[in-house]
Amino acid sequence: MRAIIIGVDGLIGKALHANLNQKAYDVLGTTRRGGEAAGGDRLFLDLSASSLPSLPVTDVAIFCAAMSKFADCRNFPDLAHRVNVTGPLALATDVVERGGRVLMLSSSIVFDCLSPRAEADRPPEPRCAYGRMMAEAEAGILALGGNVLRLTKIVTPESGRLVDWTGALKQGQQLRAFEDHRFCPMGLENAVESITAVIEQPDGGIFQASGADDISYADAARHLADRLGIPRTRIDGTLAVDHGVPQNENTPFTSLDTSRLSALTGYRPPRAHDVIDQVLAGAFADIAAS
Repeated sequence: MRAIIIGVDGLIGKALHANLNQKAYDVLGTTRRGGEAAGGDRLFLDLSASSLPSLPVTDVAIFCAAMSKFADCRNFPDLAHRVNVTGPLALATDVVERGGRVLMLSSSIVFDCLSPRAEADRPPEPRCAYGRMMAEAEAGILALGGNVLRLTKIVTPESGRLVDWTGALKQGQQLRAFEDHRFCPMGLENAVESITAVIEQPDGGIFQASGADDISYADAARHLADRLGIPRTRIDGTLAVDHGVPQNENTPFTSLDTSRLSALTGYRPPRAHDVIDQVLAGAFADIAAS
């Protein structure tokens, strides 16, 4: 199977490229970093451009690129709409018209995030600009007969807030973390395996991959402190709304129901504490080596 990954130099794109190569796929990837697109299996593509080139003929195109920061989507709506909606839908239409399939990665932010484990067939109710754009893009992909895979927060031992916090706690620093802003962590390998399973099955529609439960950033920081043997008093719990986070961008719940994916692959959503422990184990090694 020939696959092209839109956004191959991102967190998910890079890991997916390696995974598909191991499975003997013929894999191409797009990047907007011109220096990395000089040849080989990398093609230059900037989704924010006013006109986009046709992609090579491919069996499946996986859209991993997005402008996902809430503030960027709020402050630069036209640019974000081109990257998140207009560009991907134009490319996806071209792929489908030439006989290929498309899979777009999306997010639980298409829902209102006011209740846990949102089901895939629930109508989107986005409360923020990013969520509205992703809901619009989803509708376009589904109209083409494509697949949407919604994901919750991916955390890794190599980078991210949990890794930064681990280092800060080990260095004796005090942390401030939100009590009212929650996330539902899952590992990068969960996402990559889910993407691969979806593109290898024939049906269109929506799949969802998620962690098992939501956890506040403050409770995640306290769990890190517990594992490190550091007093919880080093964690200052605070409210996101008191620190400039707009109410419509606050996420009390982001977990998703994974019934369809679980029926396909046996997927079991990982518990938040287990995912954090995996990050901590990897971060220990990274900190020790630095």
